Amino acid sequence: MSERAMFKGVINLIIKKDDKVLLFFRNDGFFNYDGGWWVLPAGHIEQGETARAAAIREAKEELDIDIDPEDIKLVHVTSNLASRTESFDFYFMVSRYTGTIRNCESGKCVEMRYFTLDEVANLKNVISPTRISLSCLQHGEIYSELKAYKSQSGNS
Repeated sequence: MSERAMFKGVINLIIKKDDKVLLFFRNDGFFNYDGGWWVLPAGHIEQGETARAAAIREAKEELDIDIDPEDIKLVHVTSNLASRTESFDFYFMVSRYTGTIRNCESGKCVEMRYFTLDEVANLKNVISPTRISLSCLQHGEIYSELKAYKSQSGNS
């Protein structure tokens, strides 16, 4: 008999400014190999918390912005078997927020910058889940699977 899977939940925030999306450059912990990696603002779902509530909480913790539940929409899900602990990664598009975005986790995130989706496709060191989810979003795909991380270094 197969053992039941124990998945964790991860939320990712897609925050756009004009035609660009906000990414963090992290070089801490898991992200410290190969010089660091570009990722979406993200965090884990806590016990007893919904994915939407986690996204709103993480927006406040990481970016110091407030989001109303009606201003956030689930746009993509990845079944991520490549992470250290298997996870379902939920991607939420933020349509509106209050406050000014600032880096509240300078010990983890050394830079924040907006990129077009085409720039992300060619950017060096974008972590696989971020690269795949944004590509899927560009093509209207709401589900993806990741079975192994790939060394995707882009062109720049």
